[in-house]
Amino acid sequence: MQRKPLKRSSKQIKRSPIKKRSSKMASKYENERIPLVKKLLAERPYCEACPIFAEHDELVTYLRRQSVDVHELVRRSQGGSITDESNLMCVCRQCHRRIGENPGLAFDLGLSRHSWEN
Repeated sequence: MQRKPLKRSSKQIKRSPIKKRSSKMASKYENERIPLVKKLLAERPYCEACPIFAEHDELVTYLRRQSVDVHELVRRSQGGSITDESNLMCVCRQCHRRIGENPGLAFDLGLSRHSWEN
């Protein structure tokens, strides 16, 4: 018996896009997280990580930038809450990037925590 290659169909397969969040999580995000982030950024207009990094870098003077991001001290993947104010810190984009790129330093400076450190 001789095998023949499968024929390719001229029809394109319709693929639905993957949802970014489940409907339950999307509801929680829209109803709780977004208003909380707006409130925190209004209450804490300046970056909370700039002074910590400046002290670590031994800078005498530094520029404290406007906070535009909310950083979670305990990551969501590690069981951290996205709506607990004690788990959130308002930071500027540069500090948020530095925290993400240097997790060891962030843990040492207290800008990130392990889930068991509560």
